[in-house]
Amino acid sequence: MNFFITNREIINPGKPDEHIREDGREHSGDNLRFGSYDLASKTFTLFPEPQSAADNIYEDIKNKPAESLSGSARFFRMVYDSLSNVPASQPNDVLFFIHGFNTDLDGVRGAFRTLNKRYVDNPGSPIKHIIIFTWPGRHPLIPHHYFDDKKDAIRSGEAFARAIDKVVRFFKEFFLVSRNPLCKRNINLMVHSMGHRVLKHMMLQLNKDDTSVPELFNEVLLMAADIEYDIFEPDEAFNNLIRMGQRIHVYFHHKDVVLDISKFTKNFSNRLGRYGRKKIDGGLIDIIDAEVTKTKDDPGSGLESDALNHWYYYTSTDVVNDVINVLNHKKSGYAVKK
Repeated sequence: MNFFITNREIINPGKPDEHIREDGREHSGDNLRFGSYDLASKTFTLFPEPQSAADNIYEDIKNKPAESLSGSARFFRMVYDSLSNVPASQPNDVLFFIHGFNTDLDGVRGAFRTLNKRYVDNPGSPIKHIIIFTWPGRHPLIPHHYFDDKKDAIRSGEAFARAIDKVVRFFKEFFLVSRNPLCKRNINLMVHSMGHRVLKHMMLQLNKDDTSVPELFNEVLLMAADIEYDIFEPDEAFNNLIRMGQRIHVYFHHKDVVLDISKFTKNFSNRLGRYGRKKIDGGLIDIIDAEVTKTKDDPGSGLESDALNHWYYYTSTDVVNDVINVLNHKKSGYAVKK
């Protein structure tokens, strides 16, 4: 099953015809909305907004019909049910995805389609559910709106920190207080391109709020990161990212043309997605740099990826297979030797 969290603009909020703005021509908002996505009909369904503080209490949501719940309460209940109602012998993990810049709502539909094709329909993959955090971003063929999306990524990261805070509270109320059984499934995080700026400002906001976050994710996969390559250094935002997951794989490609363009025209710092980490600390054995420079996109993978080496997490079968191995608890075959 597919779900989403968004801080995009909602048209006609609270009315029967409410919907997410399609063209991405909005700035990021503070309000978070939750919902599900139907792959066949390409339909986003927004869950109703909470009407009172009681709607955001998670202790007893298992005793109520899911359709009677609203907002994040319905989201957590439906995700929990999706993960729990499958025999333990069958794969049933989650891939939580944060997309990059220049992604309008139709781009999100495309992300659901390609992630399902590559990571759900693949018989070797443990993934059976896709969740996307989608933040405002336009989608022209040429990225004219980089700076607008960069600002939106910052604000969206701060909003996403509130979503993580809700997840932490759900874990406490639903599992620790109400003693509901754990689903014993893995939630894996994949981030692409400028989505790393969302992740950065989420981490900064959590630190500012002094939010104690448990290990929410199994594998953390950083793809073509449009973020400075010293981001893992002491006192930088990703220094504590490992606390949120069991392992981190940093995928990078020395011939990532998109990161070259953005570096020399918009942001002059060296990028994590092109060089890997600035310094590899041999003591951090659970953070792994994976260089995929020698991989190639599949023939006919599309205009967006043609010779750009930026969308390899779905355009290159070699990289996809490597990611699936990582999701199956193996180490990347492209790991850089320390």
